[in-house]
Amino acid sequence: MENLTFTEWLQSKYEIEELKDIAEHGCASCAPGGMIYYSETAELYNRFADDIHAIVGEHIANVGDMPQIIIDSFDSATSFQNLMVWFAAELVAYDLASELMA
Repeated sequence: MENLTFTEWLQSKYEIEELKDIAEHGCASCAPGGMIYYSETAELYNRFADDIHAIVGEHIANVGDMPQIIIDSFDSATSFQNLMVWFAAELVAYDLASELMA
């Protein structure tokens, strides 16, 4: 499992209903196991930083900007990592849930 991408990790970690919850309500609201504590999101960020930045970068390219909450977190590495992981997870969960429901 060490060579998984962030997307593959999410697919292997969560069931479709959990992915739908993440997509619809966000990580802060549904508190998915494995992404609750700063220590967990920091570990995920460090493991999948390239994937996470690519996912968020694609979003920025499509939408035109980064969510203000992430910009506001630049003063704290911990908050920035946490929000980047959550935001990437929400974007991927939305795409995966949409694909699986189609």
